[in-house]
Amino acid sequence: MTTLTVRIKEDLKNKAFSQAEKLGVPLTLVVTVALENFVKSPRIVIGEPEVVEVTPSIQKKMDKIGKLLSKNKKK
Repeated sequence: MTTLTVRIKEDLKNKAFSQAEKLGVPLTLVVTVALENFVKSPRIVIGEPEVVEVTPSIQKKMDKIGKLLSKNKKK
């Protein structure tokens, strides 16, 4: 185990601490999980993830692609 010191705005720390407390977990766990996720998939998501509406037309194309990929895996 080691200690990580990070400079952040006090307001952010207080809000994060409060949210973690509501969930019943220590803030250390929140930071640890965030770092573990970053190591597994080195990317940073800023903001809300984009929501894509899957229309019937798009679903049909996705199904076709899925079938093509399945056929290629069997070869």
